[in-house]
Amino acid sequence: MSQSIALPAVAAAVLAVLGLHWAMARRGPVWLGAVVPCLWIIAVVVMAVQGRLDLRSSLVTVAALVLLLWMWSGGREARRKAEAGRASNSTPRSS
Repeated sequence: MSQSIALPAVAAAVLAVLGLHWAMARRGPVWLGAVVPCLWIIAVVVMAVQGRLDLRSSLVTVAALVLLLWMWSGGREARRKAEAGRASNSTPRSS
């Protein structure tokens, strides 16, 4: 019974963290989007020290880190474009 509840709970937690990371990468200071990748790196280091990572798990952790950094980069680029669009719309035109 607890196993049937665990998988949806883990999936919901992962989706919540990804959503939070997506929002933090697009809003607020630039460093805020780096919080989730840094926490991921800390978790991977702890798991490696405890000996819980094998080759397959290591590849998955690296792929997840690349995904998080890609999301962060995309969020920064989207924010930069939005700010450039607002700056160009706010300049008054003389006729």
